[in-house]
Amino acid sequence: MDPVEGLKIREMTDSDIAALIQIDKKITGKERVSSWPQKVSSHFKTYYPPLSLVAEVEGRVVGFIMGVIMGAEYSLPLSGWINIIGVDPQYQGRGIGRMLTNSFIEACHRRGIKARLMVRQGDESLKKMLLSLGFQQGDLVDFVRGFPTHKSG
Repeated sequence: MDPVEGLKIREMTDSDIAALIQIDKKITGKERVSSWPQKVSSHFKTYYPPLSLVAEVEGRVVGFIMGVIMGAEYSLPLSGWINIIGVDPQYQGRGIGRMLTNSFIEACHRRGIKARLMVRQGDESLKKMLLSLGFQQGDLVDFVRGFPTHKSG
């Protein structure tokens, strides 16, 4: 893992939103649903900006983590929840995601709350990183039901 010289983690600002959208586009290879750019800016204004951070190298945003404070809706204590994390593909594999996550954890601990997130069952690399950062599996279990199929008779 190549360390990134001059890496700085800071709180996200309105002026970072365009860079976040570009990083996400590089990661996914396409635009997300058309509402995503509005979701980023509304997330920033509606939720808790100090839990949204960017990683910057020489003034250029190369990664981000967006989080909110919530919990009551799951009958849990208030916690900092990671909603989305992304690192520019040119900078992946160099510990930036880990540094962003650690900074998020520190921001939560300064507020006296735990850090949490939901992970896809099959995302083994993310689960491995989270376990190495001291996360444990929590109490939530996701249940999904599709639409009923109708048989024509």
